[in-house]
Amino acid sequence: MVKFLRFGLYSKATLWLFIFYTAVLPIRAQAAHSCEYVFAEEVSSVPRVFYKRIISKSLSENSAQNTQTKQQIAKLAEAVLHENSRIIEKARTYNKVHLTDFTVADVKLMPGNLVDGYGLFIVKLINKHDGDIEFEQIRSNGHAAFLDRSFQFRDGISNNPVVRRFKASYVDENGLIKTVDQGEILISSLPDQIHLSRVMTQAEREQWVDGKPIQVGPFGARTHFAINYFKFQKQEPYLIPYSKAQLLEAYRRGDIEINTYDVISRYELWRGKVDLEFEVVFTGLKSMETLRPLLQETLRQDILQFK
Repeated sequence: MVKFLRFGLYSKATLWLFIFYTAVLPIRAQAAHSCEYVFAEEVSSVPRVFYKRIISKSLSENSAQNTQTKQQIAKLAEAVLHENSRIIEKARTYNKVHLTDFTVADVKLMPGNLVDGYGLFIVKLINKHDGDIEFEQIRSNGHAAFLDRSFQFRDGISNNPVVRRFKASYVDENGLIKTVDQGEILISSLPDQIHLSRVMTQAEREQWVDGKPIQVGPFGARTHFAINYFKFQKQEPYLIPYSKAQLLEAYRRGDIEINTYDVISRYELWRGKVDLEFEVVFTGLKSMETLRPLLQETLRQDILQFK
């Protein structure tokens, strides 16, 4: 079976979330395939707040829970959840929650050791109309916020999936909450030269090298990559030379989706200046086919590259 680059299983432990909350804070265009929220904004430079860390010499895990920090993260959470509400609602066919009807009542840092970059926060939401309570998760460094595991909100399994576009939020130099394209931020933060990292079986390797028809896997017409290095299931990845410019071009023409992912142990995954796990997903058969010349050139060498 082809080993698509998946970083972990979904983990939504809803029942125990309630123990965290004892206090409340104030507070489609058509191309090769469908692309929702067509590219509309370029990022000339990444705001520096995206590079800050939630845990550092000046900010301990306890201080990430102080009132001032939590209030700011609550505002960031509300902005990012409201801005992505439409996509979240589409993905949750079992529970149509209109996030724009909710306000953030509290945020809690998920305890653990993997929070020094972007911490995982549980967000408590209260419906403005009937008082119902919902929970969501975000990743935040205290100054910027992303949806947690935005891959869970992708389109369904097909040969022509819709490419999702997500928003991140951040605090600007004037203290105002702004939103920005998630993919633009993550790609623009990369060095000029990168690698696309993917573990694959011999069968998948031969598919690319020998020009065989692309086999659609369990995630539909998608091929997943990490950036620069990701050791999947203790196996070393193939490293495909690529560039930030190429990635931006592919993103802007709607060939790829940029998703945030699970909290991953630091030794397993390369991290850039934005200390957040994310994946690059070539989406749709036509988009995947653009990879073939690039993959053939690297894979024909039959050399497994190491970090």
